[in-house]
Formats: sequence, structure tokens, C-alpha cells
Amino acid sequence: MFEVHSTWISLQCCGTPKISTLTEASEEIARLKQKVQQLETELKQRATDRHNIPIPAGSMTPLLNQAPVCMGNDSESIPKRHYDGVHFRPTRSSNDTWFGPSSLYSFIHRLAAFLDFKLQEEHPVHQLHPVSASDHKLLNMPEASLLGHTRRSWAPLAEDVPSAGVYLSLVQEDYFINLFWQTYHTSLFAIVDETQFKTHYQSLLVGGGEDRKPSALVDIIIAMCMQYATSTMPTETQGVLVEGKDALVAGRWHYWRGQKLLACELDSPSLSTLQCHLLCAVYICGGSFHNMIDSTVGLAVRTAYMLGLHIDPPPTMPEKDREMRRRLWWAVYLMDSKAGMKLGRPFMVSTSYSMPHLPGDTHEAAAGSGSILAPLGQNATWLSYTLLSVQLYMKARNAYTAFYDQDIHLREGGTLWATYEARNFSASVLKAHTQSLHEWIAGIPEPLKLKRQNNGHSMSTDFTSVLLEPFTPPWLQRQRLLLEQTYHHLGLNLYGPFLAFSMKPLAESIAEELAMRCASHAIMLTMITHQALTESSLLDGWHEAFYCQWNAVMTIVGFVTLFPHSAITKHANDAIELAILVFDNFGVKFLVAANAARIVRDLYANIEAFAKPSQPNCNAAIVPEDFSSSSVSVGHALSSQNLYGAPLFNLLDMAVDLDFWNSVDTLWPNLDMLSYE
Repeated sequence: MFEVHSTWISLQCCGTPKISTLTEASEEIARLKQKVQQLETELKQRATDRHNIPIPAGSMTPLLNQAPVCMGNDSESIPKRHYDGVHFRPTRSSNDTWFGPSSLYSFIHRLAAFLDFKLQEEHPVHQLHPVSASDHKLLNMPEASLLGHTRRSWAPLAEDVPSAGVYLSLVQEDYFINLFWQTYHTSLFAIVDETQFKTHYQSLLVGGGEDRKPSALVDIIIAMCMQYATSTMPTETQGVLVEGKDALVAGRWHYWRGQKLLACELDSPSLSTLQCHLLCAVYICGGSFHNMIDSTVGLAVRTAYMLGLHIDPPPTMPEKDREMRRRLWWAVYLMDSKAGMKLGRPFMVSTSYSMPHLPGDTHEAAAGSGSILAPLGQNATWLSYTLLSVQLYMKARNAYTAFYDQDIHLREGGTLWATYEARNFSASVLKAHTQSLHEWIAGIPEPLKLKRQNNGHSMSTDFTSVLLEPFTPPWLQRQRLLLEQTYHHLGLNLYGPFLAFSMKPLAESIAEELAMRCASHAIMLTMITHQALTESSLLDGWHEAFYCQWNAVMTIVGFVTLFPHSAITKHANDAIELAILVFDNFGVKFLVAANAARIVRDLYANIEAFAKPSQPNCNAAIVPEDFSSSSVSVGHALSSQNLYGAPLFNLLDMAVDLDFWNSVDTLWPNLDMLSYE
């Protein structure tokens, strides 16, 4: 009592508003404590941005110092506990899988529980089940006679590398390899030297150019581009290369052969081994094998450490080789960041030690990259996209780590969404990082900015249409599109936790502001994706654009159920309709997108009931958030718990089926039936 009274006197002396009761004094103390914590967080963030700025080795950004990048300290004296995630059993799996709170699966679990309660008997939900892989016989072994050129005359490098399967002729290989330089090479990460690769490919040719020796790097590049190219074509014109299956597993024979060759390099990895692991992760992500992504990125991380890429290369090494090693390391960092935030699992790259300089994007670095592409002006080159992407992920990962590493003093079993106090403090922690993201936007050179119509601002959520400039190389247009899409995708992921269904954020609170930002990023991403698909072919077959759109539309669905009458709800409803059109566009080319369109159509028809004035205010607690505890298996929870007597909503099963529509057997078909030579 004496302590509170003394504090109350101190507050009055400091010029705070007049307080007349002990309750008001306690509330003011709590407010000031929260303000102090917020200011301390902002000071720490400013110190991090000042001392740990990414240092490119030759960049459009002036160098502040020449020390290797230091990302902070992972270690803590007091162990932190993981926030609630979710366990569930995918449709074609016999085991539970854990996904963390930042994952879309955790969000969908909470959304499904909320809809179970809201859509009671008078709003029944149709039983929607996306068509799974097994329904279309994706597991059958391909017929060797589908293609004339199915067997190799060369002797395999290892006895366990199969020669039977559906492979391409050298002319067909050349077609798909050329696609790589126009797409993934410029718009993903520049980790393969084009000149060196072409020399390597020529060295593999045998029999007077009639055949080639095996190469894991060549095979995985071919598999990636087969997956991409067939995904740009209507299903009826994809031909025998997809073996009667979905385009997302096109190229699986080349992928499988590359994996068998990589197994021979486990104890003696090279830079090529690491390149293969990174590209394999991209391929299996396109096929929606999310747990395999995590495992493959883990292999890439450990391989990078084996090769010593976490240490800045010595000055005695040729500059061209130094730059390649840096690009490889930061590609590993980028993929690790993507996988960790997407799946809600711990990062595998340690940031407790200094890391190499960021790769350069100067004209000299571009000239030594092995690819000849026109300079962009303002000291920007085709390598600037890679540098900017890594810088964006660094800032997003710093914000993500600060948010999920915070100690909000939850009681045992409590969740991040349990109280207004915890949520508002968490919001202040995350908001402190928004300035860092604005600084990243300010550093984008004009040639890499996606222009907007009607004087709209690039990288904004002003809902203005983008301007796709004519007479611009497709690779540059795609870089602009993907850079802005990535920014909005990371924004909606960072702010997604504030779409909490247990209690609506308080009006005009920081938590509500971030919930609105989350929806705005999702809406803007949808508008850009729809326009790009409608007015160009730049995103045709680009699987990451599809998965980002799936993430965005489920976020928007969550928003409109929670805020049916907000200032941007109309934009959100319009965006859901645009998302359906996006899925229709993709769905002509691969089945999983058509299923996504059907899910969103049926779901949207049901959530429109939320806009009715008779719906109750959602400010009070609605669904117990501990329902999403990581100790609960979703596969069992949704089938056994009938919240408040409401009919069970099978959104989670639908969404999980969408993402886990494939089986690993699709990539490893009937191995015991393969013949070896």
C-alpha cells in the first residue's frame, strides 16, 4: 500500500494527469511501465540497426564499415519457451506434424475453431474436400514407353543411380535449361555461374553428342524448369512429360536421379552440392512438400557450414569466387528464413556470430557473375534484386525474432492472444521495427520499383493498381513484381498474430492498427497478383506466387470474419473475389489451384453471413485460444470437440489437404520396380 501511495505522489510530481483513486494510480503505473518497455525496445532496435547494418561487398548502398555482419546474440541466460503451435495429421500421413504459431496452419486452426462457433445450426457449412493426389492416381508408376528416349547408354557414376525412367532428349534438355536463366536465375537467387555451367554441361556430352553423363546440378535445374514450364500450360496441352499427373511433379525423374547422385557427395560436399540442395528446396516447395522443404534447407545449412561459407572469404581469393561464396551463404540464410517463418519452426542458421559481407551488386560484381545483362542505371544491376531480397528478409527476421522471443510473462498454459495487455505489449514490440522496413523501402533504386497508377506509391498499401511498363525485359519486370509481393507477404505474416479470434483488438489500439496493416498487405498482394496474371505472363507457373496468394486469401477471410464492418472491409471482400479469379487462372494449369478456388468460393458464401447487422459484437472472448495448444492434435481435436454445440467446420482439413495434396511416393515411385544398368 505504501509503495503504491508513494508512486502515486511521484506521478503527480512529474506532471502526470490528476489521479484520485488507488485504482487509477495502479492503471497509470501499468501504463507507464508499458511505455518504458516500449521505449527500451525502440532503443534496442535502433542500436541493432545502427551497429548491425548489412554490409554489401560493393553495393549501391555506401559502406559504413568493413567488419563482417553481426546479427545479434541468440543465447539467453534464461531459456525461452515456444509459443503455442499446432499438431495435426495430414491426410496422407500416419504421423502428427508440428507447426509453430507463425504458420498458416496454426492460423487456419484458430480460424476454423472460430467459425465452428459462429456458423451454428442456421449457417451450415458444405462438406468441402479438395481432390487429393490419390484420387487422380498420382502414385502410379509411369509407363516407360510414354517417351521414346527413356534409357541412357552411359554407365552411372554409382550403382544405385537408375537408368530406367522418363528422361528428356538433349534437345529437350536444352529448352528447359534455357528457361532457367530467364526465370529462377534472375528472380530467385544468383547462385549458379552461367558461363561455368554451360562449360560443365558441354563436358558431360558423350557419344558424339548423342548422350550425356549424369550430373546432379543439371538434373535438378531441368526438373525445376519442367515443373515451371508445364505449370504455364493448360492441363490438356501439357503432354506426356507430366505422365498424366499434375504439373507440380513434372520432372520428378530428373529430381530423383539428382537426389541419388547427391547421396554420393554427403561426406565430400562441394559448392555444387550446396547449389543442388538450395534448388531442390525450391522444387519440392513448388510440389507442396513442406516438411521436405525443412529437411532440405537443413541439409543446405549444414553443407554451407561444412564448406566454411559462414566465414567471409579471404582477400587472397579471386573476387569472382569471393562473390559467389557470399551469394551462396546469403541464399542459405534467405531459404532458412523463409522456411522458419513459413512453418513456425526455429531457424537453423545461427546469428550469434558475425557473418560474411553481403554480396555485391556493383557493375564489377555483375560483370564477374557469368551472366551478361544490361545495367539498370542508378548504380543498380541485375544482382541488386538478390541484395535487396536478403536485406528485406534480414529486417523481417529481426522483427520476427524480437516478437516471438519476447517475454510477456504469460501464466502457464497461456497464449499470445490471451489478454489485451499481452497483445498490446507485443504490438508495441513489433511496431518498433516498422521504421526499419520503411528504411529498406527508401533504399530501393528507382529501376527496381514497381510503378503505380494514379500517382500511387510503390511498396504501399494505398490500393492503387500497378503499372507494368512496356519495352522492359521480362526478367526485370518479374524482379519488380516479386520484390513487392515479397514485401507484402512478409508484412501480412508479421502482423498476422493480431487477427486474434479470442477477442477483438481494442479500438484505436496498436494491436488493431497492426491487424489493419496485415489485411492491407494481404489485399495489396492479391491486387498485384491478379493484375500481373491478367495483363502479362510474368507470374504464369510461378508456384511461390500461388502459395503467397493462398496465404493472403486465408488471412483476408480471417479479417472479414473479425472486422465485418471496418473501413477496409469492402476492399477485403473485393480482394476475396479477385483471389478466386487468381486461383481460376492457376487452376487451368495445375489441379491444386482449382481446388483452392473451390474452397474459397464455398467459404466466402458462408462468411458473408458475418456482415449481417444481427451478428453479435466480437469484442468479448469467443473461442478458447488454448484450443490451439501445441499439445492438442488437430486431427483429433476438430473431430471430437463440438464447441458450444456448433456444427464442426472442416476448414482445417480442407486447407491442410490443399497444402499436403501430394505424397512423397509421387517423387519416389515404386523404387523396387526400377531396373539398374
